[in-house]
Amino acid sequence: MKFRGRMIEQLSIKKFYSVIGTMAKIAKSCVMRLTADKVYFILTDQNASGGPAVWCEMEQESYFNEYNIEGVSPEQNEIFLEFVPDKLAKTLAGLKTGLTKSMKMKLTKKNNVPCLTFEVEVPRVCVHDFPVSVLPRKVWGEYKEPPMPPFDVSICLPELKKLRHLMDRFKTLGQAVTITASKQGKLSLKVESDEGVFSTHYPDLRVPVYRDDTLPWRRPDSQAVTDPEFSASVRVDLKRLGLFLAGEQLQPKRAIANIVDSEVLHMFFVHDDLLVQYFLPATSKM
Repeated sequence: MKFRGRMIEQLSIKKFYSVIGTMAKIAKSCVMRLTADKVYFILTDQNASGGPAVWCEMEQESYFNEYNIEGVSPEQNEIFLEFVPDKLAKTLAGLKTGLTKSMKMKLTKKNNVPCLTFEVEVPRVCVHDFPVSVLPRKVWGEYKEPPMPPFDVSICLPELKKLRHLMDRFKTLGQAVTITASKQGKLSLKVESDEGVFSTHYPDLRVPVYRDDTLPWRRPDSQAVTDPEFSASVRVDLKRLGLFLAGEQLQPKRAIANIVDSEVLHMFFVHDDLLVQYFLPATSKM
């Protein structure tokens, strides 16, 4: 297996670092999937408390000026690497300054330990050998793209910066937030605590239009189909939602939330050359 890539555009380098920083905020372990066309970052932190799952995909040609990969075989031209994102974010912290002239990434071996070796020019060249684990093919199936949930309501989110500030305030009031969205573009976020009930309402948000008009609604006999005033709700962990939003430093072109009533909040953030999906299960916390 071989991999080598090089970036020379400052914006691409900063965006690449932003993705690593996002992963570092959310989970202790991350899998990087390298293919001929894309680079994926995958988190499967599904523990007993209902941890989040994150799927991020980047168009490699939008970031890398040079990109060469030889996977495990010509038929399976892919490489899966597991690493600790927090350590990598700290190692590459200089990338967020915007002063980096170039960055090279290469899959290497140091003392028989697989590494991603980074050569960062700022302007002098710094070399970082970062240990990774190469995942065998037998576990690749655990890192497939998660299917889009058959949701009840889909809605475009308000400006993420304001949403982040709102979640920060809510965290001082309770542990969970109830998110309710309607097919009419109404969104509310509510926290209940001993001090009272606190809520914020957005009355007129955009509703995504899907080519297949059956897609957004879960079941043909669902109330979401027959009732134009139908709304779906899900209560999710405030801290985990805050981690997702804190990681989205880049303002996406579209930020969409899909709600499976009482079960899952699925958010996806669409950029020109980057797609990030977050899956957050319902919580029983108040």
